[in-house]
Amino acid sequence: MAETATRPADAAARAHAGSRRRARLEDLGRLVRQPKGLIGLVLVGFYAVLAAIGPYVVPLDPYAQNFAATLQPPSASHWFGTDQLGRDVLSRVLTGARASLGIGIGGVAVAFVVGVPLGLMAAWQRGWFDMLVMRGVDIMLSFPDIVFALAIVAILGASTQNVILAVGIVAIPVFVRTSRAVAMSVIAEPFVEGNVALGSAPLRVLALHVLPNMAGILVTLASLLFASTLLAAAGLGFLGLGVQPPQPEWGTMLGESRSYIRSHPYLATFPGLFLAVSALGFNLLGEALRTIYDPTATRLPRRFRRRGRTPSAARTAQEAAWAVPPAEAVVSARDLEVSYLTESGHVAAVRGVDLDLVAGRTLAVVGESGSGKSTLLRAIATLLPAGQAAVTGGRLVIAGSDVAGLSAAAIRELRRRAIGVVFQDAASALNPVMTVGDQIVEAITTGRSLSRREAQRAAVSLLRDVQISDPERRLNTYPHQFSGGMKQRIVIAIALAQAPRILLADEPTSALDVTIQQQILTLLRDIQRQRGMAMLLVTHDLGLVARFADDVGVMYAGRIVETGPVERVFGDPRHPYTRALRLSTPRLRKGTADRMLPAIAGEPPLIGALPDGCAFAPRCALGAGRPQCRSTVPELRPLDGRAVACHVAELAR
Repeated sequence: MAETATRPADAAARAHAGSRRRARLEDLGRLVRQPKGLIGLVLVGFYAVLAAIGPYVVPLDPYAQNFAATLQPPSASHWFGTDQLGRDVLSRVLTGARASLGIGIGGVAVAFVVGVPLGLMAAWQRGWFDMLVMRGVDIMLSFPDIVFALAIVAILGASTQNVILAVGIVAIPVFVRTSRAVAMSVIAEPFVEGNVALGSAPLRVLALHVLPNMAGILVTLASLLFASTLLAAAGLGFLGLGVQPPQPEWGTMLGESRSYIRSHPYLATFPGLFLAVSALGFNLLGEALRTIYDPTATRLPRRFRRRGRTPSAARTAQEAAWAVPPAEAVVSARDLEVSYLTESGHVAAVRGVDLDLVAGRTLAVVGESGSGKSTLLRAIATLLPAGQAAVTGGRLVIAGSDVAGLSAAAIRELRRRAIGVVFQDAASALNPVMTVGDQIVEAITTGRSLSRREAQRAAVSLLRDVQISDPERRLNTYPHQFSGGMKQRIVIAIALAQAPRILLADEPTSALDVTIQQQILTLLRDIQRQRGMAMLLVTHDLGLVARFADDVGVMYAGRIVETGPVERVFGDPRHPYTRALRLSTPRLRKGTADRMLPAIAGEPPLIGALPDGCAFAPRCALGAGRPQCRSTVPELRPLDGRAVACHVAELAR
């Protein structure tokens, strides 16, 4: 029985080990695919081999003096020449690699072993311990690195061990600050709080849950600091406070050559070149590791190119008529494609979308997570992350301006005068160190010349519009003094500060309770009607859409598959996906308490790995056995007062 019980555990352990090996291989693959990563890895590997075997492959004794052959230039006998004592420079460079790189590794190790635990404990303990550690770090950082290292070596004495201690102590503040900052963000994660709630010891939580989540960043930091530590050690050697003669070390060799720098420059050229290239190699490797473990630092090699989308089937005259935007549309998207840039190329998250936002009406976009709703909203808001996502096909016209032809300054002006955005998380959308009044006034005065008094009057008026009581007093309060619903009202006020023509709301009620949801959406609807704005609402809640939206667009795998007035689309859905969404929505009606909600079979397709033909076909019972559904992408076409992208929409009743 015991043997049987251990088998699943062993299998799970082997599977986990296998997944970790695959992850490491994937990281290695991503590293070598970057030019700087490949070059850095080759250089670091070369110097590692050089440090290991250098003393054993020297052509001559690096310590042997020959006063008959002093200061000879490079030749066949001495490839790098000889020094002032007749010693072979090549042999000394090869032998010195171990000492030079060893000091760099030792210094980083000292900084890591001391700095990381201090940073972790400061992040965990906070209070007086955190204050003492950080004030000590501030004091250490107030001294220039080389001066601080010189003082330490002067006190301890010039030796290899003391140089390692000196450069390591100088690097400790960097590890303390970085590990503290990263640890604080990891400690705030729910999985850490869960382990604390279970009564786990602090050391266990830090060792098993916090430190492993910092490993990538710490490895990157160590690689980057190695180069600076190596150069600091070389500087000490150049000043005669590093490795002592006759032991060869690149910094010491540079110091010995300074008296001959004009007459015999090769004495400094070769050790200096080896030192510089080694620092370059570790810097390149550290930068490449940073792009792997820090996604915000990623610099992808390719650029976005706008491209036309080739439809799987030509649009008919009726479909072309549907594609013409109405005259009253404030936003029109035609054949819109939005792509994310990955190492393997463009990945389209929004594909061939046609939609219109009309003044005075609300269009709700619904669909499963990953269907492209928020990406579409960000494209219309012109807030796609620069260098990571862009409009790569089709046409997007906002307030009469084609976004593709606008400069950066024109886009900023378009955002100011035409677009207001209500973000999902009101708490993070507000600056915690600024008063509510300052944030609203900033939104009002951006791009406009108003006095402080006029701006404050406008801010009070906005707070009244969003139904916040006693607005004059509330201007001087901070976001943390408001409830979640009040914060969302303030975010709405900021979005309305420039009287936009378009209001974009990205799941504005997902973090609120049911009663507050109703209040916020009622408020949005009333403000929209009063100001005649067009509104785009992204949400998962079909019930809210049915009550507060005029039109709805159902999105699947990056495409609008059905769109039209809410009462038509939800009252008589013609796309199988829309029908499945409606059937899977809970309803509190008499006689439905015991009814099982049907689930949509299968999983949404991965963006970038879509099936041929209709993306919903693998999950669609209506299209089973129909070759057209598996081979041809259906275009959006008008049908019974709505538009639907389905080959068999007429059968969906």
